[in-house]
Amino acid sequence: MASNVPRTNYAALRSSSSVSQTKSSRYDGVEDDELNWRLDSYASLSDFTIVVNRAMRGILAPDFDVEGSNSVNLSAIDFVVGTDGSLSKDVYHVHKVMLAVGNNRSELLGRRIREAENTVRGWGRSSPDDHSSDINVHETIMLEGAADAMGAMLDFCYYPDRPLDIFVENAVPLVYLAQRYKIRSLLEKAEAFVDKHLESTNAVHFLLDAYLYKLDDILRRAIDVTAAHLDERVDFDPIYKLPPDLFRRIVLSPDLECDSEMLSLVVYSYCGEHHSEEIDVEYFREITKCKIMPELDAKVALMILKFYVDLIFDDDEDCEIMEILQGDSLSDRCITVVSKHWQDEICEPLMIDTEWDESTPSRRSSPHELASIHRSLPPKLQNVILEKCLLEAKDDLDTEQTVLESLDVENKVELAESSEKFGGVIGELRDELVHTKSKQQEEVEDYRKQIEDLKLKALEFEAELEQRTKALEEYKKELTRFRRVPGIHNFGEVSKADSSLIDKTKCTYSANPDHHYPNHRRGSRPPTQMPRLVAEFGNLGKENGYVYNDGHGQLLPVFYYQGDLGEL
Repeated sequence: MASNVPRTNYAALRSSSSVSQTKSSRYDGVEDDELNWRLDSYASLSDFTIVVNRAMRGILAPDFDVEGSNSVNLSAIDFVVGTDGSLSKDVYHVHKVMLAVGNNRSELLGRRIREAENTVRGWGRSSPDDHSSDINVHETIMLEGAADAMGAMLDFCYYPDRPLDIFVENAVPLVYLAQRYKIRSLLEKAEAFVDKHLESTNAVHFLLDAYLYKLDDILRRAIDVTAAHLDERVDFDPIYKLPPDLFRRIVLSPDLECDSEMLSLVVYSYCGEHHSEEIDVEYFREITKCKIMPELDAKVALMILKFYVDLIFDDDEDCEIMEILQGDSLSDRCITVVSKHWQDEICEPLMIDTEWDESTPSRRSSPHELASIHRSLPPKLQNVILEKCLLEAKDDLDTEQTVLESLDVENKVELAESSEKFGGVIGELRDELVHTKSKQQEEVEDYRKQIEDLKLKALEFEAELEQRTKALEEYKKELTRFRRVPGIHNFGEVSKADSSLIDKTKCTYSANPDHHYPNHRRGSRPPTQMPRLVAEFGNLGKENGYVYNDGHGQLLPVFYYQGDLGEL
């Protein structure tokens, strides 16, 4: 066994555990506690011990027992050391029956326990010191995450009816422990938890744990989820901390969802700023293929080209760089982007750089200055970039000139069209104005004619009114000639022989029946002619003038026309 892992004294572990007991009031010295692995060995009658040596995260995820570790280079493992300088160990006093029997048993530990029992007892013959021998101890090495999950695994074996204490942080270590110790039911539950809870927000956590514990199925799914949501990330620091192999698998994942220009920023930051010493040219070519990254962000195009050239020289410092870059997809894409942005990426940085005094080389040689990056490239490559930039600048200038000329022609045509259109609009407005004035003049003449007609009509009405006023006066005057017949009057009777003779003694008439003949001298027959105004009329003028009976019970007034005063 390697000398840097001290041999555990199992007898001392058991004796110290027994001595540390506190006295109980019970006869047997044991409290009424439920059987569990947290009790000391004396109280729980523990017959098996698990010793876990804690290891820090590293390039290895240990999966072996200390007994079989002679063939393993333990110096490659960083063990956790306690405050006293000794290795950190977790000791569990457990029970064989709880680990090796039941649906939640460990098939690995159960097989080892049974084989050891058969060997020691010799088919039924027990050894007096079997409980203190090394065969009742399982010592192993685990990463801290798996060591922290040992308690949840033991609870699962001891309490099959209780829910599994699993969460995101210990899910992958529990899958690892279930596989390592061959606990089928634990493996099913832990894998189901990972399937349900693996999402974009925690995929990197699952990815790292699965990578450490070499769980390829979980690792593959975590990589695909991370790749599918790469463009949604705000914090890329967890991505930059991944090992190159994992980063490559994310970039090459068929589920990758990320804008090409954004991906170029992420790739350069990972390779050029965080893992420059771990990246080689073939790796860089693989993750920058055109089908993965067809477009590059202008801010890093020149930096990517510089980093790529440096990788090529690292691979072969005596190579002819221009021959290697001939037809190279990545360099062509970088140069194309740089030349398209020649003013921002090459021209302005070079112009600014020339303004600095030659005595400030530190400012000039800063790797973050675009001018310095360009000057650090091989001279021939610098010339190619400058030529491309000049050609692109000329194309831009020609394009702008063409656009200006086209705009000038278009402006002239548009101006002519506008002038013509404006002239047409002015003509239409002028015609409309003339038409409106003509129409208004016609309306004025029509209104004037109507006014004249109204004036004539008014004169006619005035003349008619005057005539009717005169007629009305005549009517008023004529009406004054009508007089009401009094109720008592002497009409007389016209002689039949001589109509000029009137016998007034017979035809005197009164509207009052009491006045009729024979009670009075007035007759009862209605008069047949209007009376003439005689002397007695003056004495009867104040009488009521109802004198005519219409035969239906109504008395009607009677008037007579007196004519001119000369006729009376």
